[in-house]
Amino acid sequence: MKFFKYLIVGIFAVSGLTLTNCSEDYLDTLPTDRVSDELISETLDGLYLALNGIHRNMVSQFIGIQGMGGEPGFMISREAHGDDMTWDTQTWHQTHLTWAINVNPTSSYNAGIWRTYYQFILNANLILEKLDGKFAGSTDPLAKYIKGEALSIRAWAHFNLVQYYAKRYAAGTQNSQLGVPYRETSETTEMARNTVEEVYTKINADLDEAIRLLDGYKATDVTHYSQKVTYGLKARVALTQQNYSVAADAAAKAIENAEKEGFAIMTTSQLMNGFSDIVTTTKEALYAARTLDDHTVYFYSFYAYMGWNYNSSSNRTGIKCISQTTYDLMSPTDLRRQWWDPTGEASVPNSTYNQRVYQLRKFIARSTANAVGDVAFMRISELYLMASEAYARAGQTEEAKKYFYKFVLQRDPSYVDSGKTGADLAEEIMNHRRIELWGEGFRWFDLKRLNLPCKRTGSNFNKAFCGFLERTVEENGWYYEIPEAETNYNKLMVKNY
Repeated sequence: MKFFKYLIVGIFAVSGLTLTNCSEDYLDTLPTDRVSDELISETLDGLYLALNGIHRNMVSQFIGIQGMGGEPGFMISREAHGDDMTWDTQTWHQTHLTWAINVNPTSSYNAGIWRTYYQFILNANLILEKLDGKFAGSTDPLAKYIKGEALSIRAWAHFNLVQYYAKRYAAGTQNSQLGVPYRETSETTEMARNTVEEVYTKINADLDEAIRLLDGYKATDVTHYSQKVTYGLKARVALTQQNYSVAADAAAKAIENAEKEGFAIMTTSQLMNGFSDIVTTTKEALYAARTLDDHTVYFYSFYAYMGWNYNSSSNRTGIKCISQTTYDLMSPTDLRRQWWDPTGEASVPNSTYNQRVYQLRKFIARSTANAVGDVAFMRISELYLMASEAYARAGQTEEAKKYFYKFVLQRDPSYVDSGKTGADLAEEIMNHRRIELWGEGFRWFDLKRLNLPCKRTGSNFNKAFCGFLERTVEENGWYYEIPEAETNYNKLMVKNY
């Protein structure tokens, strides 16, 4: 059995909470230029600053590859793996579109994803160890809330890793296939991979404990986790496990908590806000990264590749388009049609007819010269779609429609009940999920959890550019190869130090 270490770059050192000098350290992105070790390790406020540093580094330059600026870059990558987004000519993210990185254990993209999530895990574990050591038994609510957030981050990072690097979870089976090492301490000794079942058991244990600890906590900003966000994570995990009753319950609780705090589905008049100001102009985002105008990350930014108005070569020569088959899922009265521009026809190679290119207008950078903007990692609309889908798949049609109607009437005011139930209703909800969450990194994981093929046929995909038009569930590429650096520690040390 293979054993694995972290790739340790740009994180707290293992001994105490001092800083490494191997790469740009994670505290460099905090509001201050330097935070002392004493402040970090000796006070709850210091640990909260460290926690803030993890959240800040959801948008980061850890990997050193343009287009992969932390979680927003990974979102683009996952979207490219699916069947809802296409483009032509511009080669940034092309290897994600073709699935070339999925089966390449030496790919720096592959290793960068692995390393980044384990960096989040290591930092969360360091915070948890300080809390359980110096602040054990503390009655200060801040200690409880920091622990709840750190557990949530640890669970979220492992959840993404097991979806990337392991075969899908299949309800009703033992799920004894190898997953990823579930790290619960800051030790970086070699560790065997846990099974997929074990990984999900530990994820749920961390989330359940975090939900308990975060009870009554109102985050100071959407850049931090709260109980509603952790309930949302619980719903995502349960959907992936095909545990639809748990998913429905968790999504419903997340919605209840969010609406008590004033969060609400983006209204019809807010649809074209461009998402770059989603935090300040809507009450849609429950958890998001906020990049200030003077804190640009340049070509590591989500909007350098997905903000259609930003003046980058990626946008000028390879603007992202929605699949025509996905676009056609919308009714003529669906207001989200505004999110894409259907002007201009193109003859698409390997397609049967000329098609419109449907260029994106959903994401708009704040400036044509500065690729900054908010990036939403969890929206209340996603919660409504999760609750709707889960209730439908659990056979609770009325509950499913209650949540679905409240959402869909904000997107299509002329919507009429289709009369569908059960699996048919779930499929209708999934169609709206594809439209609503387009470009936000969900589609490839959705295909995987539902055991569906990736079908790009009969649409505006160029096979010569995207590599394939259909990938069955039996073919390679549905999970990443473990990075070679992780299976060869000597090579790892030479490469990173």
